[in-house]
Amino acid sequence: MTSYFRESRNVELSVLYYLETCYNSDWTGITVVKTFNSAYLDTNTLPIVCIRLASTMTNRLEIGTTTLNNRYNIIIDIFATSDAQRLDLSDYTKDKLKDGWVHYDHSHVSGDNTTLDRVANGRDFVTAFISDTKLDFGTSADVKDKYRQNIYVQVRKSS
Repeated sequence: MTSYFRESRNVELSVLYYLETCYNSDWTGITVVKTFNSAYLDTNTLPIVCIRLASTMTNRLEIGTTTLNNRYNIIIDIFATSDAQRLDLSDYTKDKLKDGWVHYDHSHVSGDNTTLDRVANGRDFVTAFISDTKLDFGTSADVKDKYRQNIYVQVRKSS
């Protein structure tokens, strides 16, 4: 039996897959993770990019309809090795996000959570670049927090 994922999970996995593919083709040595805790694992070395769905904002598409218009808030945390790399990765990431990416419907066979199947189903687009901020934890910060950047975007799925 195949387990199909819902739209929120598909949006998160689609942006994760897209950016991981971009980083792998244009950079070397970048670890991409989906959970914030994974960024701090000792097995993951810098640079690290953590991509995750933070929240969903839902409104009705039109008054009187049952169709919902979902907007997904995606957080991208960049854990860099220097201020220069932090800035370069931030600009690169925003440049890649601005044109949108393929939205995939993901699924996996029940009992096998290691292999994902992907089927293209529309596109995802950034509707708002909410913030792009350096996080400064001071001079005594953990090595992974020393050169941190946080990008917050709002995304929608289109057909």
